[in-house]
Amino acid sequence: MFIVIEGTDASGKSTLVDAVVSELTVQQSTAGAIQYHKGAPKEFTRKGVLSEYVEDIQDFNWFSATAVADRWHWGEVTYAPIKRRHTNIDGFGLLGVAGWRWTEMFLRARGITQFWLYQPLEIIQQRIRERGDDFVEEHELEHILSLYSYAFDNTMSCIKLQPSNGGLDQVANLARDVISYAKTLQSEVQHLERFTWYIGPPKPKALLVGDERNDETDTMLPFKPSGANSADYLLNALPCETWRDYGIINSADVYGEDIIRLYEALNRPKVIALGRMAEMRLRQCSLYESLYTVLPHPQHVRRFHYSDQTEYGRAIDSFANGNTQEYASWVLR
Repeated sequence: MFIVIEGTDASGKSTLVDAVVSELTVQQSTAGAIQYHKGAPKEFTRKGVLSEYVEDIQDFNWFSATAVADRWHWGEVTYAPIKRRHTNIDGFGLLGVAGWRWTEMFLRARGITQFWLYQPLEIIQQRIRERGDDFVEEHELEHILSLYSYAFDNTMSCIKLQPSNGGLDQVANLARDVISYAKTLQSEVQHLERFTWYIGPPKPKALLVGDERNDETDTMLPFKPSGANSADYLLNALPCETWRDYGIINSADVYGEDIIRLYEALNRPKVIALGRMAEMRLRQCSLYESLYTVLPHPQHVRRFHYSDQTEYGRAIDSFANGNTQEYASWVLR
């Protein structure tokens, strides 16, 4: 189990984290949970933040290990636009849209549960006045709170916690609720435990199948958005309203009947092969041709039809929704 608590300064987040850790220690017969505290990233590059928020924890089995994090990747949305504007191009800081989506897809597949501890503006303003703060100023809090709302709206899955009366008098009960919620949400993806090369929701509308990872990446995960590569192009192409509906794999990392097993585990979604190599691998694993559509690999589209990025995303969306006519010209026959 991996629990992430997000929240503004002076929201009571650290107090809740401590209570969750204490409760886990009571509930479990182990030495307790791994604890993380995230501040500014160690390296101000996309490679650095993707390593910190994804690759550094990808080898853990979070269905058996336990961790609690005081913040995770939301700072790239909530603080970068205010505190280091030079790293914020599209509203998602060093992650960018593609890096944010990739991180969210990873967290969802691994059963990592996110919580936003919300407190009204007047409460956090009052607390900042009373205690002071070395990082944020009172006049920034309204903007920061609005950015937290924006981050929340752009997650794949997150629970908003709103303590009654703007306080945390019942923090122990809240901690127990957090753990209970986390167990429930983790159970939704328990069937994905063995598919460590998959990212996305437990029941996607469509499964996007690539070919192989870029040799320059040091992760087993598919389509890492490094620089302006094909993964960045693909993840940015997916429509804002529907990107959460997609799961992604690279077929080169899947052996034998594992694609069929994953297909069944994901509740038989639409399958979209990205490129001829992905199509060939689907044939090799005996997935019936009637179950998938073949569209160009994003690397090809980026290289030869760069300006068609939005249309490419809409074509993917169209086939995911079962509409095979409107964007039929994109199909590789």
